[in-house]
Amino acid sequence: MADDDRGYRYGAPTPKVPDLTALNAGLAEPVDRNPNGGSAFPGRQPGETRQAYNQWYDVNAPMWGDLMALNAGREDELQGLLWTYRALDARSLTNLLVQNGFNLGTTPGGGGSRGGGGGGGGGATKAQQYSSAEAAVRNRAGLLGITFDDAAIKSIAKAVVDGNWSSDQLDDYLVPAARDTNNAGLITSGVRQIQQLASQQLLKVSDATAREWAARIASGEMDMAGVTSLLQAQAVQRYGWAASQISQGIGVRDLLLPTRDRIADELEMDPESIDLLDEKWLGMVQSVDDNGVTRAATDSEAIMRARQQPEWARTRKAGDMVASMALSLRDYFGG
Repeated sequence: MADDDRGYRYGAPTPKVPDLTALNAGLAEPVDRNPNGGSAFPGRQPGETRQAYNQWYDVNAPMWGDLMALNAGREDELQGLLWTYRALDARSLTNLLVQNGFNLGTTPGGGGSRGGGGGGGGGATKAQQYSSAEAAVRNRAGLLGITFDDAAIKSIAKAVVDGNWSSDQLDDYLVPAARDTNNAGLITSGVRQIQQLASQQLLKVSDATAREWAARIASGEMDMAGVTSLLQAQAVQRYGWAASQISQGIGVRDLLLPTRDRIADELEMDPESIDLLDEKWLGMVQSVDDNGVTRAATDSEAIMRARQQPEWARTRKAGDMVASMALSLRDYFGG
C-alpha cells in the first residue's frame, strides 16, 4: 500500500522529521486532494493533502501513543481531533481534551478556552457542573495513568467546582500522585522518551530523574524540547570531541555505532549485544591523545583493543591466525 494512500497506524517506525517548509507547501499543494476528507484520514479537510496528513502523524505519533491506548475503540475520533488542533502544543491540546473530552470544538467554549478544570459554568446547574468535573477529573487522571475509585473522583470534582479550579490547579493536585505510576499514560510515555533521548547521547538518566522530568512536562513546567537541550549540554560536557555534531542534533551513539560494529565484527558478536553505555565498551570506542584530549577511536585502535579481549580468543579469526602462525613456524624451522 503506497504511502499516499494509507491512514496512519500507531506503532509504525518514526521516520525522519520532514522539512517544515516542504510540509507547509504540501498543505497548499493543489494536487492529490480528496474533496471529502475520507474516513482513512480522520479530521482531514478539503484542500489538505494526504501526504501532509501522514507526515504530521508520523512525526507526532510517539507523543500520542499512550493517549490512543487509553481510548481504545475511539482512535479515529481522537486522531481527527489531533489533526484538527495540530497547531496547538501538547499541553494546550491536553487541557482542551480534559475540559471537553471528545466534544472538543462542538461544546460552548470548546474552541480553546482554558477555564476551570472541568467545573463548568454559565447556566449549568450545580449538579451538571459536578458531573462535568467528574468526567474531566477521570479523563485527566486516566491520561496521567492514575486510577481513582468513584468516591475519590467525586471528592476531587467537588473541590474543582467549589474552588473554581483551573486546569493547572487540577494538575497541581493530580501530577504528584502520578509521578511513580507504571500505568500507561503521559508519565510513563514521558519517562520512556526521556531515557531514549539520553541513550542517544550515551548518558544515563535514572528512573527517578526521568520521572521527575516527565511529571514536570505533564504539569507544563518543562517541555521535551527543554529536556533535549539539557541532555545535549550534558553530552557536550562529557563528549567534547563531538560538540559540533551534538549541536547539530546528532546523537553521540550514532557517531560511534560504526566503531561498535567494527568491534562486533572482530569479536564475531551481535552488534546489539555491545552496550555502549557499559564503560568496558565505551572505553574501546574512545581514545585519549598525547595531550590528554579524548577523541573517537580509529578503526585500527578499536581492532587492537578488540583483540585484547578474552572474547577474541574464542573467535574463528583468532583460531585461523594461530593455525597460520603454527604453519609459519613449522616451515621456518623445517618441521
